[in-house]
Amino acid sequence: MEWTRKQDFLAFLAQQPIGITGVTDEALACYDRAFTHRSYAHEHPCGQLPCPDYERIEFLGDRILNFIVAEYLFSTFNCSEGALSKRMEAVKNEHLGTIVPGTGIGLERLILLGTGQALTTSIIADVFEAFICALYLHVGLDRTREVVLGLVADDILHFDTGENTIGRLQERVQGDHAGDLPEYHVLDRQGPDHAPTFVCAVTVPDLFSAPGTGRSKAEAKKAAAAVALRVLEEREG
Repeated sequence: MEWTRKQDFLAFLAQQPIGITGVTDEALACYDRAFTHRSYAHEHPCGQLPCPDYERIEFLGDRILNFIVAEYLFSTFNCSEGALSKRMEAVKNEHLGTIVPGTGIGLERLILLGTGQALTTSIIADVFEAFICALYLHVGLDRTREVVLGLVADDILHFDTGENTIGRLQERVQGDHAGDLPEYHVLDRQGPDHAPTFVCAVTVPDLFSAPGTGRSKAEAKKAAAAVALRVLEEREG
């Protein structure tokens, strides 16, 4: 692994809420694989064979993610199996791929793609699942659970399958500006612990920056996405 990419991974893993340090070269190689799409692997062979890509470890990461989220929903909500299944839709590929960029950890910036391969929500979701597998192999289930819930529990808790404002904004931006992804940043947290208000901004450089507030990070991000959609519609009008 090149020195620059190694440093990028070390910084990525050390950031909160991941907080993983002291990473061995063997573990780094697994993380690197988790972020390598097959299009890149075929363009950069290791001898006579393509370099490893994320597909095999994504298989296990998908199962680990589903277990962690199902366990979280089961322990959080005293509701029917049907209601729990509805909330599990948050980890479906098309929804997960819009939730992950909203975490602000910059996962999508480390993904290796082949020439001409566009970065899609499906690839982002796959890489996140592969990352979960690499994390599990490195630090075990308990620590992986902490990281996963620290990243997506708020979005899962407030997931709305009917609206999906964040997903609609991402599709709109990528359709008009290929390669760009909205970036979400929590700017402030106000109020008491039992009734906080979060302030968030969603930004695409040279295109827009829109604010939003909500009782949770997820609500604030959705509010910012809704403002951004209105801004784009007004510009077209």
